Amino acid sequence: MELKVKDLMAMEPMKNAEIVEGQTYSDNVIEGVTIMEAPDIADWIRGGEVILTNLYSIRNFTETELKNFIHKLADKRISAFVIKKISTDFFNRFLEASKKYKIPIIQLPNSVPFVDVMYPIMGELFNNQITKLQYYKEIHDRFTALSLAGEGQEKIIYTLEELIGNPVALFNRNFNCILSTYPGLEKFQMVEKVHFYEQTSGIKYPHYRQIVKYPDQNNKGHQIVVPIETLNHNKMYLLIGENNKSLGELDLIAVENAVTSLSLELVKQFAVNEVEKKYKNDLIEELISGKIQSMDAVYEKANVIGWDLTGAFAAVLFKINRQEDGVIKQKGELSDRSHFLVHEAIHHYLPNGIISTKSNLFIVLWKVDKTSKNETAVIKKIKKVSQSIQALIKRQIKDIDVQVGLGDAVNDISEIPKSYREAHDALDLGATLNGLASITAYSELGIFRLLRNIEDTSTLHQFIPPSLRGLLEYQQANQADLLNTLRIFLECNQNAAQTAKQLFVHYKTVVYRLERIKEITGMDFEDSEEMLSVRVGFKIYELIQRENAQY
Repeated sequence: MELKVKDLMAMEPMKNAEIVEGQTYSDNVIEGVTIMEAPDIADWIRGGEVILTNLYSIRNFTETELKNFIHKLADKRISAFVIKKISTDFFNRFLEASKKYKIPIIQLPNSVPFVDVMYPIMGELFNNQITKLQYYKEIHDRFTALSLAGEGQEKIIYTLEELIGNPVALFNRNFNCILSTYPGLEKFQMVEKVHFYEQTSGIKYPHYRQIVKYPDQNNKGHQIVVPIETLNHNKMYLLIGENNKSLGELDLIAVENAVTSLSLELVKQFAVNEVEKKYKNDLIEELISGKIQSMDAVYEKANVIGWDLTGAFAAVLFKINRQEDGVIKQKGELSDRSHFLVHEAIHHYLPNGIISTKSNLFIVLWKVDKTSKNETAVIKKIKKVSQSIQALIKRQIKDIDVQVGLGDAVNDISEIPKSYREAHDALDLGATLNGLASITAYSELGIFRLLRNIEDTSTLHQFIPPSLRGLLEYQQANQADLLNTLRIFLECNQNAAQTAKQLFVHYKTVVYRLERIKEITGMDFEDSEEMLSVRVGFKIYELIQRENAQY
C-alpha cells in the first residue's frame, strides 16, 4: 500500500534511471514529490518527499554549506533525490556529502522531464490516499456497528485479528490477560522494548513495540502494545503479535479503529459501573442502617444485581489511611487511584462479594458458613484473606495503609446493622490497640468492648490503676523511657531479657528501670491481678489519648 523508492524505480519514466548512492535505503516511504527551485527548500517541505533537482540552485555551495544543506533535508526525512547532472565535479561532491545520511540518490537521464516523474508519483499517492480513505470508512463503519450492537470486547479483538491476520490479546492494568485470540499470546518473556511510546504513521495513539520470547517457541517475536485509558484510571493494553507478518498501513487503520471501539467499551463500562455502584451503595446503606421497609423489596433489589442475601454474613470494613512523610493520617483527601486499587484488590479476592464504598471506607458483607462451633474458624479465614488483600494493595501503592475491622457473623440480613456497628468498633479500638494498619475482630476485643460504651473520659480514668497513674504523673525527664519500658515488659510477658532485645538496650538497663518503676509506683510485678489491671490501664490511657487527639 505504501509507495516506496523501489516502487518509483519500477515506473516507466525511471527505466533508464540509476540509484548511484544509498541503494540499501530503497524501502524509504514516499509521502510527496516536489521540484527544488531554491536552496531554502528544507523550510517549505513537510517531510517524506522525493526531491527533483538539477542542483543548479546550490552549485556554488562550499563543502560546509553543502553538508548543512543535506543535513537539514535528512532531518526532514526526505525519501530520495532524483538528480540531473549539470556538472560532474559538483555531482561527485554532492554524492560524497550525502553518504552518511541514508538518502537514495537517483540519477535521471537529462532527456526525461521532471513532470514525467512527478505525475506518476502524484497519481500513485492520490490513488493510495483514496484507497486508505475508503478502507478507513469501511473499517470505521464495521467497528462502529460492533459498538452500537453492544458486541463487547471479545468480538472487537476477534474482528481485528480477522482484519490484520495476526493474533490479538487484551491485558488489564496489571498485565494479566483478559481475552486472547491465540493462547500462545497470553504468556511471553520480555526481551526488549523498542520505540517506547513513539508516534508512528498509522496509529494515532501512543504505543510501543517490544521483542518477546514465547514459551513454546525458540525464536523471538515482535509485538505492538497500545495502552488504552479512559475515565477513572480504567486501563487496558491491546497487544498485537506480529507472528504472521509485519503490520502495514491498512492494518494500522484497523488497529486505530479497534482502539477507538475498545475505548468506547471502557467508557460504557464506567457509566454502567457508576449506576450499578450507586444502586449497590443505596442497598447496602439500607441494610446496615436497619431501615428496611420491606424484606421482599430488599431481596428483589438484590436479585437485580445478582446478590444472594440468604444465609449468614459478617460485616467487614476496610479503611484507607493515608501516609504523609511516613506518618499515617486518618483524615485527608485520597486519590481516585487509591480508591480504584483498593477496590480492585478486594474484588480480586472476593469476585462475587457484596461491596460498597463510603468515603475512605469499603463495606463488605462477607458471606460465611456459620454455626455456633466455628466462629473462631470464620474469623481466622476472613483475617487470612484480608491479609492477602492488604499485601496486594501494598505492592501497588506505598503511601496508604489499609486497616480492617471485623464484626461478628449474623444469621439473617436483618441483624446486619449489629455486625456493622461491631466492625466499626473493631476499627476504632483496633487503631488504638493494634495500629492503623491492623486487622481487628470485634470478638477478640474482650474487655475493651465495654470501654467502647463509656463516652465520658473522666469515667475511663477511674479504670487506670493508681500505680500506673503514679507513673503517668511522674514529672522527671526519664518518664517516657520508664513508661515505654513498662509497656514492652508487659508485652513480653514480663521477660526482662526479651524486653532488653526489643528496646535495644542492655539487660541491666531494663532491670534498673524496672526497679525505678517499683520505687515510684509501688507496683508488684509478682501480683498477676495488679499486672492485668496495669495492662488494661495502659490500653485505656492510649484510648483516651486517641480520643483527645481527634478534637
